[in-house]
Amino acid sequence: MSNDISGSVADRQRSRAGRRVAAPNPAGQIAPPRQRRPALAALALLLIVGGALVAGLLAVRMDSRVPVLVAAQDIEPGAEITKEDLRVSRVASEGLGLIGEEYAEQVIGAYATTGIKANTLLDENMVSSKNPVPDDRAVVSVPLDGKLAPGRITSGDVVQVVRTTGTTGSTGSSDKPEIIGTAYVLEVTEPATDELGASQDVPTASLIVLDEAALDVIDAASAGEAGLAILDSGQDPDVDLEVGS
Repeated sequence: MSNDISGSVADRQRSRAGRRVAAPNPAGQIAPPRQRRPALAALALLLIVGGALVAGLLAVRMDSRVPVLVAAQDIEPGAEITKEDLRVSRVASEGLGLIGEEYAEQVIGAYATTGIKANTLLDENMVSSKNPVPDDRAVVSVPLDGKLAPGRITSGDVVQVVRTTGTTGSTGSSDKPEIIGTAYVLEVTEPATDELGASQDVPTASLIVLDEAALDVIDAASAGEAGLAILDSGQDPDVDLEVGS
């Protein structure tokens, strides 16, 4: 009897051991692959496509840049433009009216219709094949002091130039201001400002005057005695001018 019991016990122990060996080991199981989140996958795809579009747009913009003419140095109003006044830069010029490099030969020998600062992109309104300063006339600069000139003076105005003290170089002084003559306002230049937007200077008017009046205007302007009064507006540079008596 004891042998049968021992055998039964041994059989049950072997059976339990076999079940333990056959049972899967939870720690050794391989986890099923995790599914990617659709939103993250879509975002990644959007970033890739967006980057490609930006790169393509930049490439297209670079391809659309064309060579245009640029002022290599300051050019005075009415000055004849030379080869040394020009350089070339590539810009996106669509719709800006800029002058392409291929027109350089036509610009050389033309005239500046306005003052052109160095590094300014040239457009069609800045140059003319016709000299804006007619024969027997000169361009002079006069500071637009608020006490001596109205603040609304602009290009195209015809002004009367007056020496405010009435001083003449040969006859001494008189009680009344001296009328030097009339002038055409070719350009009004605003003064440069510092980083805070302040300026110690005043605007300057480039005037076309008759040759015989040029020295008197320069003398009055340098002495701070050149006053201006607007006579007419919207005129052409070849308007009739006079010299004061």
